Amino acid sequence: MTSPSGFPVAVPSSLTPLPTPSTLWSVDEQSLEAFKRALEAVPDTPEWFQLRRDAERTALVPGFDRLITLDANTIKELPHQIDVAQRVLRRPMSGRAILADEVGLGKTIEAGIVLKELTVRGLARRVLILTPAALVEQWQGELESKFFESFDTPEKPRDWREVMRAVVSYDRAISARHAREILRHRWDLVIVDEAHKAKNARARRYKFLQQLERNYILLLTATPLQNNLRELYNLVTLLRPGQLGTWAEFRRLHVGSGNLPIDPEALKALTAEVMIRTRRSSVADSLDLPPRRPSHPTVRLLPAESKLYRDVVAFLRALYQEGFVQGVSSDEESSGSRRKRRSGRGILQLELVRLCQRLCSSARALADSLETLAQGDQITRAYRTKARALAKAARRVTRHGKLAALDEVLARHDDRVIVFSEHLPTLELIAARVERLGRRAVIYKGALTRTERAKRLAEFKGDERAVLVATRAGTEGLNLQFCNVLVNYELPWNPMVVEQRIGRIHRIGQTREAHIVNFAAQGTVEAHVLKLLDEKIRLFELVVGELDVILGDFGGAESLEDQLTEAWLGAESDEVFEQRLESIGGGIVKSREAGVAQERLNAELAADDNAMRLERDFRRLALAQRLRLGYGTSHLRLVPEAELKRHRIGLHVAEIMEALEHTTSTADAGIHPQHGSLRSVTGTTGAGRVVRLLVQGDELPMTLLDMDADPAGGRGGTAA
Repeated sequence: MTSPSGFPVAVPSSLTPLPTPSTLWSVDEQSLEAFKRALEAVPDTPEWFQLRRDAERTALVPGFDRLITLDANTIKELPHQIDVAQRVLRRPMSGRAILADEVGLGKTIEAGIVLKELTVRGLARRVLILTPAALVEQWQGELESKFFESFDTPEKPRDWREVMRAVVSYDRAISARHAREILRHRWDLVIVDEAHKAKNARARRYKFLQQLERNYILLLTATPLQNNLRELYNLVTLLRPGQLGTWAEFRRLHVGSGNLPIDPEALKALTAEVMIRTRRSSVADSLDLPPRRPSHPTVRLLPAESKLYRDVVAFLRALYQEGFVQGVSSDEESSGSRRKRRSGRGILQLELVRLCQRLCSSARALADSLETLAQGDQITRAYRTKARALAKAARRVTRHGKLAALDEVLARHDDRVIVFSEHLPTLELIAARVERLGRRAVIYKGALTRTERAKRLAEFKGDERAVLVATRAGTEGLNLQFCNVLVNYELPWNPMVVEQRIGRIHRIGQTREAHIVNFAAQGTVEAHVLKLLDEKIRLFELVVGELDVILGDFGGAESLEDQLTEAWLGAESDEVFEQRLESIGGGIVKSREAGVAQERLNAELAADDNAMRLERDFRRLALAQRLRLGYGTSHLRLVPEAELKRHRIGLHVAEIMEALEHTTSTADAGIHPQHGSLRSVTGTTGAGRVVRLLVQGDELPMTLLDMDADPAGGRGGTAA
């Protein structure tokens, strides 16, 4: 068998396979007894001896001196993420912290490492993760794929009586029936994503978190401070009541005119015990993330498509303006979904949004939605008749301009390609076209079982010319950076959906330029949406996570989707829509400016990160301390040969960091013609592995030229 990390593990024949547990901590008693007997017996194979020794060493690790789970995940080891996890787990934070790294640096990964370390120590059996609704599936998928940790997503209040680990949206968690069940339990670990959304002390989210009994809590946010210092005070107080005193005391000591801090350095010192912020500029080199290459090829609707588009647009706008739609039931309004009455005329916005976005997807998808509308009772008989006629017209459209554009993209890119669409009829249309071109089409959607998903992902990986035809929901949590070409077959009006799609390939671990191809048919609403995303939001230039900062003052990505829908449906003509779009764009520009100002203020109030501390204290630090702070930052450059050797000898990033914390010797190592004076630094990991580094450490930037280590698991000795 293999371990979760993919390494072979020998299982003594005396042990019987464990059954699938019905709950997180259930154990098969027969296997447990067999395991105990095997521990008492004399080790009879090298594999068993190695497992026994590793287990004993792990058991002897005091507290959180070492991270012991880094082999049990699929993440790329980045020094700054490991460092954050260690600092969170050790004193003074002790598992209660604000993870405030700038966007795109991996706060989710840092939280995952902390979760894993607490779990294997038996300290995190009951875990609750709170997140915006749009990120629930992403969290669930990434924890499964990167950390091999399974989480439920409870939908009914009674589910909480059996659930031990859950990812749930804020809105569902604070609803009366769910909150009552959640608050019955004491949680070992609570993780709050986008924690700035719960910063208002008078709001239900904040009050819910105050009532939540927990041992450890992580608040994840790139902007702990957005509008005023009270927000930062509230978040810190949520972690550690009393850390900043009462609000009156805090305001008197720290809040000056204009709601700015009286003494930023004094405030830094107070927050340093609960908040960690890594700056992108400090670690950009270690991320080694290639650029995005967006392109917007010309896409023209064919004559039959154009006529259908115009007819459906007129129908939707008339429907919107007439308002002949029945309201939703109270049950629908109180659910966690977004199915609620959106306008004064009672239009069921969700159905119209779906129709609007299918306008530019495919005639087949549009026909399905029109038929669904015609079969319901939300509109009058006359409109149902019109919808039915339009659906028949859509069925007669058999040629599509976007498929011709896809032909050209696939001709240019002979390697793997991902084509995203949110509409299943369109997925089938694309897949059929791909197969006709002689390439394998792999349909990947949310309705697939876990087994089916694994099989289809293996098909995609196994064929260099395969095309993954996917929905965003189907790919949540997947690492698809072995592919570097993505096609947005249609553009969702919610930019968060687009960003999450891009995040599947443009992520840490990608080594090639990420090509983002956007299809937007000329003369359609889609072309206007693309212009807004590209020119006002500059979505295709952002790092993953930055969108939330940019649209923070605007109201978020969902607010933008709502405003676009209202503006487009309510416009008498495209010219009027363009005018309204200019107004929306102006609001986005102001929100972007506010976001930049918030980033600057947050950076000023957070404690220095490792790179900043190294700059400040460089001359006072010993060589090993310099290297420990500099590892993973722009201040310590690794020559390519050294990093290749690290992989070849099986030396983990965390082992280098451990060795630098426990150095045994430093020595002169001669003069390098390019780098100058060299030093050899030797240290020992917590497992007793000796690590040797060859460095230039007399001035910034430092350089790590070579490294060596004893064989994994060995103690002492010399390098081979």
